[in-house]
Amino acid sequence: MLTRLEVNGFKTFEKLDVTLTPFTMVVGNNAAGKSNLFDVIQLLSNLATKDVSEAVNGMRGEPLELFRQTAAGRSKQIELAVEVLIDPTVKDPWGSEVTLTHTRLRYEVTLERREIKPGIERIQVAREAAFPIRSKDDGWVKKMAPSKTFREAYLKYSRKTPLLTTESMPEGLTFSIHQDGKHGRNRPASAAEATVLYSITNAEFPHLFALREAMRHWRLLQLDPALLRKPVPATASDVLNADGSNLAAVLAQLKAETATAVRPDGVLSDIVAELNNLIPGTTKLDAELHEASREYRIKLTMRDGLPFSSRVISDGTLRVLALLTLLHDPRHRGLICFEEPENGVHPARIKQLIQRLKDMVTRPQDFEEEEEEEEDGGAESEKKKVVPPLSQLLLNSHSPVVLSALIDKDLHPVEGSILFADTATVSEPSTHELRRKTRLRPVWSKDQADLFSESDTARGFVSEFEVKKVLETVSTED
Repeated sequence: MLTRLEVNGFKTFEKLDVTLTPFTMVVGNNAAGKSNLFDVIQLLSNLATKDVSEAVNGMRGEPLELFRQTAAGRSKQIELAVEVLIDPTVKDPWGSEVTLTHTRLRYEVTLERREIKPGIERIQVAREAAFPIRSKDDGWVKKMAPSKTFREAYLKYSRKTPLLTTESMPEGLTFSIHQDGKHGRNRPASAAEATVLYSITNAEFPHLFALREAMRHWRLLQLDPALLRKPVPATASDVLNADGSNLAAVLAQLKAETATAVRPDGVLSDIVAELNNLIPGTTKLDAELHEASREYRIKLTMRDGLPFSSRVISDGTLRVLALLTLLHDPRHRGLICFEEPENGVHPARIKQLIQRLKDMVTRPQDFEEEEEEEEDGGAESEKKKVVPPLSQLLLNSHSPVVLSALIDKDLHPVEGSILFADTATVSEPSTHELRRKTRLRPVWSKDQADLFSESDTARGFVSEFEVKKVLETVSTED
């Protein structure tokens, strides 16, 4: 779970410092920088699992365009920092499972443009660090006021020393991986073209590996309706792609894994029930394997009994179906970034959609452990406590209808936080340079006033007047 994000020098961000909750909605006009927020989260996720060249080339825009451009020129560095809550157990690709002793971590990384030859630049890692957040310093947890059950399940504070630092040594700048139950390790940092985190591929250093895994599961969904409606080869991955192109394969796998004699469609019955509540008329969902072509195909049956293939289902219905599928997947974990969830949903049902999405994140205040039956070979089975993976949603929208679904009669957020995205002009006193940057300001709430950092509150909360001004535009929406 991503709880704090600091960004400097990336696209429109300058000294951004923002607190995030399990459910956060970013509201703002087009070109306010909402998508840039998702981009920087995607970049961080990429840096944990790819080398720098591949990480930046997979972004929206050219690599050079990721560095902030002002009248004074383009920045040389991108400085990023995150604070995270990681799952208390981690399993590596070879099945080794480790229980962690510390679950609150801070990670910092700096990317730098360097000229390696005249006229030839490379983007390299200039600095990288990871530290444990100690209980006494953990303002986010204190202000979220989690339940006792949540604390016992997720919050571990045993580590006091750094996990990863960048140090000056006689042989040059060095990344130092510190002991985590095993001997530490040093790596040269003078021309690093990948993060240290990228190299931690097993549980030898369990806390760094768990951090890498958490960041790997930060997902930006950019669903493409044209791909959502296409048949999917039987060999396709059963983990939903960012564009949704393998949705049919995911649904088929979920049905196979969750079907029982009583519920032959398994979790697909729950997904179609949710879909029907938001887009009425659907009664059955299936993903069938077409034997001749060896392709999975989605089929929705309407209340008149007529089946329709995904080829004729509306774009909005397919987008909502893909999001519900991911959230109902028992394997789902981590952060989902999703743009404009209201697309394809009738305005009268947006509030219901928002509430359902809130219900599907991990809420520290009212968290209760799940129970599952454990067979003991006898006539009766016992139940054991299960700690589910952490789940978080970060959404953005420009719709006043969405905003109205997130606030109470006093214009305060309900069960989540709202950030207003806009642009502001800042002045450099020494040079009189004027620069435009993206701001993210929280909508004020009595229950959440202490949640945000000094940097958040220094920019000011969004006033009731500003909230009302956005709400008044609802009548002009198409």
